[in-house]
This record gives sequence, structure tokens and C-alpha cells, in this order.
Amino acid sequence: MQDGGGCDTMIKIQFRETAMKRKELLRLSVILMVFYAVFTACHAPRSARISPAPPPGDSRSKPEMRAAELEKRIHVLVNVERKKHGLSSLVWNDTLSSIARKHSRDMAKRGYFSHVSQDGHDFSYRYKQEGYQCEVRGQGKVYYTGGENIFQNNLYDKVTITNGVRRYDWNSVDRIAETTVDGWMNSPGHRKNILMPYWVSEGIGVSVSPDDKVYITQNFC
Repeated sequence: MQDGGGCDTMIKIQFRETAMKRKELLRLSVILMVFYAVFTACHAPRSARISPAPPPGDSRSKPEMRAAELEKRIHVLVNVERKKHGLSSLVWNDTLSSIARKHSRDMAKRGYFSHVSQDGHDFSYRYKQEGYQCEVRGQGKVYYTGGENIFQNNLYDKVTITNGVRRYDWNSVDRIAETTVDGWMNSPGHRKNILMPYWVSEGIGVSVSPDDKVYITQNFC
């Protein structure tokens, strides 16, 4: 789907290789591959975003967005998808959630949508800034040092104007969670990250912008 807003979603996996040399374990931080998968997730029409705030007395006034509830709901649905494919459930990680939440807040506040912040930093930098080190062993001598998915959803799908009164089709927490995970699972790169057998934990971070866009970041280890 596309609304002309250019809401791109990318995914990146970074991992490193280790080698034994002269009885010392030399760890080489090597980016062996980077997956980029583009997914557009802008359900609301452009006209609905011009004046997102409902007028006083609207029977469909804006509901409270419980970010923590949405984060945990997405986490549950991610594990449902993993179980469907015979994979172990990911453990909720508070540190990864904090990292993810800060990135979502930065995107919502500064109005951009990317793995790379406007200061030029990617998720590996954000891990370091939080004092978090990820090292998950894959096959052979390969160690994964983290991964990230991002998604931009919306608090409402459409707005109807009747006699000058705006009526919003607000999304529930469950619907936002479901469309987010469905979007990731229908995008090859994001799906690959979610179904990576070597991940053991994840954190989800959610933030809502003033124009009712829902920014979601998922970090893995």
C-alpha cells in the first residue's frame, strides 16, 4: 500500500565472524551481509493526516494509546509466528525495549523513518550507547551482533466528514499490533529477521507522533 508519503521500512542484520589464530581467539567485527527490505505501511489517506485531532464532543474521540500494552502485544504475536515455524519463543528484554523505544521516539519527534538516525547512527551504535553487547552464536564460527525491524503504522485508517464534523476510524491496540506483524511477515527481509533461529530475545519500542503516526522499532539479540 502507498499513500504518497514515502513511508519506507528497512531491515538490517549485522553479524561477525571469529577465527582461531596462534592459540588466540581473534574476533573480527565483519558485516557479512545487510538485508534491506522496503515495506510501505501508511493506511490512512493523506487527507486524513492534515487535521488529525478530532473536534470537541466527537463521539469517536481519540482513544488513549497504551504504548506498553502495544509493545507486549506485538511481542506475543511475533512469538506466535515463530512457534508456527517450530522456533523457540523470544524472551522479552527490557534493555532492548529501551533501545527500541528511544529510536521510535526520535523518529516520531524529528519526523523521519529510517534505521539510521538524523545524526548518522544505526542500531549497533544505539546498542553501544546503552552499554548493551549482543553476541549470539550461529553456525560454525559466526556470531550475530544484533538486528532491527522498524514499522510505521497509524492510529486511524480513515476519517469521514459529515456536516463539517470529522469522524475517525480509530484502530485498536490489537489491530495495530496485528497489522504491524502481518506487514513484517509479508516482507521477505523482515520475515527473515523474525524467523532467525539464533535470536534468543527481543525488545519492542513504540512512540506516537503528534500527527498520529505510530512508530515501532523491534531489536533482536
